Amino acid sequence: MRDEKFEKTMEAWAKHETLSAPKMRPTVEMYRMVEARRKPGILTILLSRRAVWATAVASLMVLMVLYVRLYDPFMLFTPAPAQEVAYVGLRAGFAAQKGVIVIGTSVPSRGGPKKAPPILARLVLQSQEPDSPFVQALDLQNPPDQAVTLTSADNYRLVLEPVKDGYVYVFQFTSSGVLVKLFPNETYNPAQNPVRQGQSHYLPSQPNWFYLGQEKGEERLYIVASTEPLPQLEEGHSQYSAADEGSRKQRLLSTLLEALETIQDTHADTAAGWVFSFHHR
Repeated sequence: MRDEKFEKTMEAWAKHETLSAPKMRPTVEMYRMVEARRKPGILTILLSRRAVWATAVASLMVLMVLYVRLYDPFMLFTPAPAQEVAYVGLRAGFAAQKGVIVIGTSVPSRGGPKKAPPILARLVLQSQEPDSPFVQALDLQNPPDQAVTLTSADNYRLVLEPVKDGYVYVFQFTSSGVLVKLFPNETYNPAQNPVRQGQSHYLPSQPNWFYLGQEKGEERLYIVASTEPLPQLEEGHSQYSAADEGSRKQRLLSTLLEALETIQDTHADTAAGWVFSFHHR
């Protein structure tokens, strides 16, 4: 009983103390202390920013690793392919408002060299200067006696029209000593052999024209027209193009040039060949 009486006495005293105690209110100084605790320090800010940057960099590295592993494990270490040197360039033609001027003789074309089968109705070299309103046209089957000169600023192209279905091969031996196959070559014209009777072919395809590089000297065009395919010309040029620089490449070039220059003798009944030289200054 004594314990019960003691507990009741203590409860009564605690209740009295609670009711009689003054209400506690925070002071201005206490508010300031709380606000100061809430504001992050400089060190906290720096640490938080570093954490964000570290997270971003880590995420980027993870994405790069996943991309490489999923798509191409060696992509980042593969060197870019070497660009082929453009010995005969392409660009759009200049505006010509006053038509075409024919240079040289006006004698009608007789279809090619003497004793050759008539295969091409037209074989024309057109050229234009940057400031000229005219396009100049030269009939390569009946060329003039005077020399023809072009500069790197000039444009030029070939116009071919077969008189019958046949096979046409066009090469240019540049002043740099490189033999370029112009036709058939999808880079310059999508047409393929055999070419069809009565269809005019621009080489390169319109609206493009050829232009020369910076190295000056003699340029030579080789045009061959045949009633039968001449795969040895294309195969010879493929071997020449694939060969490394050196004596073998020069031997292949000499063999191919000889074949182009003697096509009239080796295929007299089926093919006609033209060699046209002009100066690059």
